[in-house]
This record gives sequence, C-alpha cells and structure tokens, in this order.
Amino acid sequence: MAQTGVTEAEQQPVIDFLADPATHGGAAVERVDTHISRIFLAGDRAWKMKRALRTNYLDFTTLANREQSCRREMEVNAAAGDIYLGVVPVVRREGALHLGGAGEPVEWLVEMRRFDRERELARLCDRGGLTRDIAERLADEIAQMHRAAPVTPGFGDDADLDGRIEQIAGALRQAAGGMAFAEGIEGWRAAAHRARIAHRDLVARRHRAGQIRRCHGDLHLGNVVMIGDRPVPFDAIEFNEAIASIDVLYDLALTLSDLLMRGHPDLANVVLNRYLGATRDYGGLPLMPLFLSMRGAVRAMTAASRGAEAEAAHDFAFAQDALRGEGAPRLIAIGGLSGSGKSSVARGLAPQTGPLTGAVVLRSDVVRKRLAGVAPETHLPAKAYSAPVSRRVLVRMARDARVALRAGWPVILDATFLDPQWRACAENLAAREHVPFDGIWLDLPVAAAIDRVDHRGADASDATAEVVRSQSAQAQCPPGWHSIAAAVPLPRVLDQLRERLLRLFDQRC
Repeated sequence: MAQTGVTEAEQQPVIDFLADPATHGGAAVERVDTHISRIFLAGDRAWKMKRALRTNYLDFTTLANREQSCRREMEVNAAAGDIYLGVVPVVRREGALHLGGAGEPVEWLVEMRRFDRERELARLCDRGGLTRDIAERLADEIAQMHRAAPVTPGFGDDADLDGRIEQIAGALRQAAGGMAFAEGIEGWRAAAHRARIAHRDLVARRHRAGQIRRCHGDLHLGNVVMIGDRPVPFDAIEFNEAIASIDVLYDLALTLSDLLMRGHPDLANVVLNRYLGATRDYGGLPLMPLFLSMRGAVRAMTAASRGAEAEAAHDFAFAQDALRGEGAPRLIAIGGLSGSGKSSVARGLAPQTGPLTGAVVLRSDVVRKRLAGVAPETHLPAKAYSAPVSRRVLVRMARDARVALRAGWPVILDATFLDPQWRACAENLAAREHVPFDGIWLDLPVAAAIDRVDHRGADASDATAEVVRSQSAQAQCPPGWHSIAAAVPLPRVLDQLRERLLRLFDQRC
C-alpha cells in the first residue's frame, strides 16, 4: 500500500538498511546528508534517498512524491552522462528489505555512479587546482546546457522577479534573526527592487526572446565534478520547476558568485567571457549585478539558517557590493605583434576593470573561430584569414563591443590592430558611444615574438613564426596609442599598463 505521508523518523529502518555494509556486499558505507537528501556511498555506487520533509518549496512526505522526484532527477540530469544510472526501489519481501526486485516498494532511490569527491570543482578551487582551462571548459558546458534547455514562458517576467526578491528578503530576514547584519536586509531589498525596476524593459525583452529556460538551478562549484577532462554539472534542481525556470544569466550568476566569493575574480572573468563568447548574450549584462546580488543573498540566508553568522555576514556583504557593481563603460584596445602577449595582458587586466566580474574581452582569434562554427582552440586553414573573413570578424567584434558598452560594461579588444581600418573602427566606436578610448600597443622585438609563438601550447591563435615575420613591417605604435614594453615578465607589463591607464583616467578627470 502506498504511504499517504511519513516523517523522517519513519524512514529510519530504510536508513539503517542502506547504512549496513551487508546491503552492499560488505563494502564500507559513507553517509552524506544534505538539506533534502541522504546519500549512501558504497563501493562504486551512490544511493540517494529523499528526506521525508515538507518545506515552502517541496513536499517529500509521500512515497509517490519521492518516487516522482527521483524520476524527475534522472530527467533533468540527463546531460550528466553515466553519473545517473536509474531509479531503484527499496522493497519489503518476506519481511526483509531489499534493493530492487519483487516486493512492496517502501522507498525510492536514485542510483548513481560514485565519483571521487576530491574532483568536485569546489574542492579543486579551494586547494588551487581549478585552472583557467577547466574554467573555460565549465563555461562551454554551461553554454551548451543553456542552448539545449527548453524555454519556460510561464516564468521570468517582472512579476516573477519581484516575487523572487521578496521571497529571498523574507527568508533572509527569518534566518538572520538577531544577527548583526540583519539591519541591512531592508536596505538590500529596496536596492534590489530599484535595480529590477531600472531594467524592467530588459527583463520583458529577455522573457519574450526565450532567455527564461529550464536551467540547472543550482550551479555552484560543489555541483560540478571532473569526469576525465570534462567538468560535469550534476544535482540539478528537480523538486521545484519555479526555482529552475530562470533567466540563463541568473543560472550562470551562481557559478560566478561562487568563484568571486571564494576569492577568484580571475576565474569568474574567464567563465563570463568564455560563456559570452559562445552565446553572445552581451545584452543581458545590465542584469548581472542584480543576479549576483540575489545569489549572494540566498547564500547568506543558507549560512544564517545554519547559525554561521560570520559566513552569512560575509555573503550578505557580497550581495550589497554586487548591487553597487555597475562600472563605467570604456573601450581599451590592445594591439601588437602576434606573440606580444596581448591575450595574457587582456586576461590579467580584465578582472580588475569595471564591475565584480570584470571587463568584457573580445579577442579576434576567438571571434574568428566562433564565426567558423568551431571551438576557439581548433586550427583553421589559411582561407579563414582572407580579407573578407577578417572584415566579418571586425564587424562582429564591433557589434558585440557596442552592445556591451551600451550595457554599461568596460570592453577590452584584443587584436593585432596592424590594419589602420581596425584601429579606426575601435576609435570611432568609442567616439560614437561617447566612452573613453585607450589604445595600448605592446612593444616586443620580432625575435622574441617568434620565440613565444614557437613555444605556445593550445591556444586560439593560429599565428606562426612566418606570420610574425610578415607583420614586422607594420609593427609600429600607432599615433595616439600608448606603447608598453612587453619584453619584461607579465606582472611588470600589467603594472605598467595599470599605471598608464590610471594616469589617463586622472587626466580626463
């Protein structure tokens, strides 16, 4: 007979059964409890059981609901490959409990392939093992997941966003109680609504354009694991469609906020730019400060509910800072020979330029690959560098830069800028958009540039020593641009550049 409703205490016989090594052929059992599940790790398997509880966003008190949630979990995590193996009942047969087989189901489990938890991105990040390459792969996974996600038109309009802010503020207020930071919650709520109202038209446009999709919903670093060389998101929200039916950039914002709050603005900027390069969703950037802030507030609420006041205060401070995070738009063009370090300099400068997530970086090599429909690291034939194709690259870069600038974001253009037409395009764009322009020329001897190109690893650039030699006749700092010596180590190049940009900023003021 199906259960009409149980409590967690009534699940204890099943918990004892799953915690018993005999259930798993004698393998030792490790138990992991989350706020809504109990997971039993044994051998090469993980068995996930829903806790029989009811909250304001789920109801797992009936066996039917828990079975339905297990099956939905399999569906929403289909992209996780063979981590998810199936839904298995715990049955009572001849007076004893068994995993699967004939008998009366008394509980339902998600059977998963066990993985090395040290390969979770949260743990990799905390021990310094989360590299730029992994961050780029993660962004690729998220972009692909969002492309494939179904549109959910019943969610994501202004009223929905209004309700989410109210729900977050209310839950945070309740969790924080008498904690010192609680006095700032009403101010945060008001600021969040001001941001929402300021971008109400953009929210409506994104809703109409299908940018509200059935997303993962919980894309923090602890829900991504490296399987081989692939970062695999898992544990997508299955129990509440409203929580996961969100703007794709709100889904991404959880990943970005997690990286930022762990002290990795450089990796957050890598993920943002790789994702935007794949999706070209630059028009949604005005919403990012609000989305980051909401994610920080939710994280503060979670910490406060555990009684972790210092952690909650830290997360709430992030939520407040994010709403102040809209930077002034400006355009920086970084040019020079292939191999002069333009991309390294752009990556080093971007996280410290503008809002919390840093500047938008548009690299000609990456744009060229995207236009060709291939991954940035894919080698292209010579015909992909013809004048007509290069013209298309320039037009695409200018269009995306214009959208990002109008969104209020600083933009860094990364290209050789040997062609006067490219330089004129950048300078004219800044003038038309009424934003400051700074042209930076990385000065490096040809021999040094050739040496760097010869020793490059996997990269979006297809430049060879021959290409560098062909560029040498044009390798002069253009009039009105600012030359930076690039033969020194990268930190010194960045120091020179920051000092120069600060001086230029002071002159404008």
